[in-house]
Amino acid sequence: MHRKDVVMISVFSYLDYREFLRDFFSEKKKLNPHFSFHVFADQAGFKSRSYLKLVMDGKKNMADDSVKKLNRALRLPEKAFDYFRDLVAFNQARKLHLRNFYFEKLLSYNKRTTAKNILLQQYDYFSQWYHSTIREIVSQVDFKDDFEKLGALVKPRISARKAKASVTLLRKLGLVRKTQDGYELADSVITTGDEVGSLAVQNFHLQNLMLAGESITTCKSTERDISCIVIGASEEGFAKIKAEIQAFRKKLFELSKDDGNVGRIYHVNFQLFPTSEPLYE
Repeated sequence: MHRKDVVMISVFSYLDYREFLRDFFSEKKKLNPHFSFHVFADQAGFKSRSYLKLVMDGKKNMADDSVKKLNRALRLPEKAFDYFRDLVAFNQARKLHLRNFYFEKLLSYNKRTTAKNILLQQYDYFSQWYHSTIREIVSQVDFKDDFEKLGALVKPRISARKAKASVTLLRKLGLVRKTQDGYELADSVITTGDEVGSLAVQNFHLQNLMLAGESITTCKSTERDISCIVIGASEEGFAKIKAEIQAFRKKLFELSKDDGNVGRIYHVNFQLFPTSEPLYE
């Protein structure tokens, strides 16, 4: 028998601890109209009545000792609390290697569930640069399931094992489909949610930056175009530059769609970032 005031939502369904806390509070409020942030904070042992509201709104982070105190009110079982604590660490980590570390830990809980398997596949797609390249290659070349050949078409070259795993992943996610003549692109769209999507995109961009750096020595100058300009800009000027880059990116995409004779697959990177602190307050 469960008490009437016990919230039944599962923390394992969340990849954002603030969202979990908001839903937890909402459910408690439905069960008990007198439940408030004051009551919530008092149950956890926090002196500030507004602390948990600020945490839920993303205006404050939680230290590990605060996470432990909060469980006085959440009353999560040991495994669920371990997940919640790792979830807090994942959401609050600023360095990419820590975010990846805690994400892998989160996936280790209940990793056999279908939802977690799909999530891992989506994360893997965005986090490995060569999946998008493989997707384009197989739509252009009938490699007759010769994965050694497919891996050799990727630059830098990848193993046959990785090439085969990539095609398997693309098929599972519905991004390519097998035909009598090879493979063709599918129009499936995959999303991973804000937290996972953000992490995967960070990994994707980091790998592309590394590939761009390596291309200076691995590609002939006639096969690449790498340049850099250093400029000063106001906030308004910065916004205009971003808009120009976005417009040019769209134009490149349209040009590629109209190109009927694809000979190679390219990654086109744009980087615009500050190399000084604000010059004036």
